[in-house]
Order: sequence, then structure tokens, then C-alpha cells
Amino acid sequence: MNSDQIFKNRARALDEDLTGRASTAGADALLAEIVSLERTPARRRRMPSSGRALLGLAATAAAVAVIAPGMLPDGTPPAGPQPTTSLSVAAEPTARQILLAAAVAVEQARADGDYWRVRTVSQAMLTDPTRSYVLEEKRSTEQWLAKQPDLRSWRIRQDLGVKPATARDEAAWRAAGAPTSWRYPENMKTENLFAVPFGPLEAAAGERTAEQLRGTWKGPVGDLAGKSLTWKETRAIPGEPETLRSYLEERIGRLDLTGSGMDVEEARAHILLRDCVDIISTLPASPETRASAYRILASLPAIRAEGEMTDPLGRRGQTLSYQEEIEPGLFSKVRLVVDPSAGLLLAEVRTNTTELADGRRAELRVTTSFQAVGWTDERPDLPTRRN
Repeated sequence: MNSDQIFKNRARALDEDLTGRASTAGADALLAEIVSLERTPARRRRMPSSGRALLGLAATAAAVAVIAPGMLPDGTPPAGPQPTTSLSVAAEPTARQILLAAAVAVEQARADGDYWRVRTVSQAMLTDPTRSYVLEEKRSTEQWLAKQPDLRSWRIRQDLGVKPATARDEAAWRAAGAPTSWRYPENMKTENLFAVPFGPLEAAAGERTAEQLRGTWKGPVGDLAGKSLTWKETRAIPGEPETLRSYLEERIGRLDLTGSGMDVEEARAHILLRDCVDIISTLPASPETRASAYRILASLPAIRAEGEMTDPLGRRGQTLSYQEEIEPGLFSKVRLVVDPSAGLLLAEVRTNTTELADGRRAELRVTTSFQAVGWTDERPDLPTRRN
């Protein structure tokens, strides 16, 4: 396959994906080509200058548009059955290949608009107050950050209800009288739970509500390394990978981590990883900055590829995983489900286990699924109930 054909395949794959249709053939051809390049000793690799310009020298040599069914242009999943990705190569793509492919794709993302919109669906598992069974609560959140001073910023939320997590949990819930609300004692121990609710949980879905964000357009739009960023500061975040990494490490270096109970260098490495994920998933940074965040992640040895999986919204993506120390000595597995063809983080899944009252070990998952991330000129659909 020559460089011209690589370009044509990539262009076809991306063009078709923008309309909600995945070009498996183009993705397979690209992936096969790049895997072949990486398996060939350096002295034998020969590529015309046009091919080097396309793939971006060594730093982006693995950037292949691996097509998984993605979102429509407005960030919503396409309706109807989702085609699956078929990779016609001998080996699964590596974490580096997936992340660098996503970096190439996100560079083409829209760079401006009236609102920076992040729409998510979160799902959290936790035990009932008696630790007899596991519940799953679900919530949708939309954040509309207005860039212009004449527009208002909003956060729209809706509790989507609570139910037993599995059939076994449902049986235990029925045996307990099938309650429709749960109140948790203030002194309840977490014991490997991700969190304990501050207020009661309700089985029924709640009303959709909107909260106007009171900060002005010059106010905070996100944070990095625990520090808030304004629009001006966000626009100033570097776009080159080396410069971005130095910028993030300098911010992280200001943090006092001596009392965290964790190794300071390991804690800093973890914060660097998390900052890159935040840039990709929530922060209104430039496409170049988001691409550089992917490239920094591609350089980190802690991240592993686990093949394809379906996220909680039914979308297929490439899975990357790493271990996160949520408190000294307690680790959680984190999976990132990525659509490399669009440069999108589809979902983030954290998994832990806990022990129930009868001694059974139960798996707990906390998931954030990203339905839409990016710039838009649309206006929020505001509910009647507003704060």
C-alpha cells in the first residue's frame, strides 16, 4: 500500500464516519499498514516524503484511524443496530496505536462555537444501607459553558432512577420488601465503596432541572492539577506535546503531596495521566491541545490495551486500562473506552469489589459515558424547573 492509498483510505474512513457510518475497509487497511510499519526494523522502513508528512514522523507513526461505530456530528449515538469493527490483522492494536490514532482524529475537531457542551450519563453501583445487595443509580448531566458574555451558562441534571444491579441483587431486594427509597446513616463506613450518598436514594426517576452557573464568562471552565482555569487560561494551554507535558508537570509540582500516604512520584505520574484524560473529556481546550494530551497518554507505560468492548450506552470502542490507587493500598481498575476514528472518549469505567453482609464479594462499577463533548452553536433545551 503506497502513501497515496493510505491517505485515501483515511479520508474515506473519516468522511463516512462523520455521517454515522463506519468504514471498516479503510480502517483495516490503515491499521494493517501501520502494524506492518511498526514490525519492520527501522533500517528497512522506507516511505516517501508525502507518507511521512501524513503519518507525522516517529511520534505519530502509529496514528491509524481505527474505525469503531461512533457518534453523529452532534455527539449522540446513531439510531438502529450498530455495525461492529472487524480488524483484519493478526494482532490487536496496542494502546499506543489507539491513542495516537485518536490524536490524529481529534485534530480535525471543531475549534470554536457559542457553547462548550459536555453531555454525560453516569452510573454508580453501591450497596444498600444494610449491605445486603447492590444497587445501581443513574443520572444524566449536561454542562453548557457559554464563551460569549451575552450568553448564560447552564448545568442540566436528571436523576434517572435506582434499581438492583443484577438478578441476584433483585432477589435479595425483593426479600427485603422491595423498598423504593434508601436512607444511609451518616457514619456508614465505606469499606471499599466508592462513595456513600449524602441524601436518600429514590427508585423513581426525578424531574429534569437546570441550574444557571453564576460565574461570569471570565469565570472557571474546568481545572487541572486541582486548580481552576478561566477561559483565558484555557486558551493559553500549550498545543505541542513536549510543551504541554512541561506545563502540566510544572502545575503538578506545585502540589503538596507529602500527606497523601502515597509515593510522591507515583502520585504525580497519576495526576499527569488524569489531567490528560480531563483535557480530552471535559476541558474546552484547542484541538491541538487535546491531540497532545492523547500523545502524552500514548507515552505512558501504565496504560494497556484490552481490545474492543461495548460501553454502557451500547457503543463499541477500543478499551484501555490502568490501575488507580483511590486511597493508600486500595486500588481500582479504570477502563477508558475510546473511539479512535473520532478522537472521542466514549466512557470511563472504574471497577472495585466489596464484601456484602453475607460474605459475598460483589463488583462495583462507576461509569461516566460521554454522549457529546465539543463546541456547538445549538442552545440548551432548558426544562421548566430552574434554580
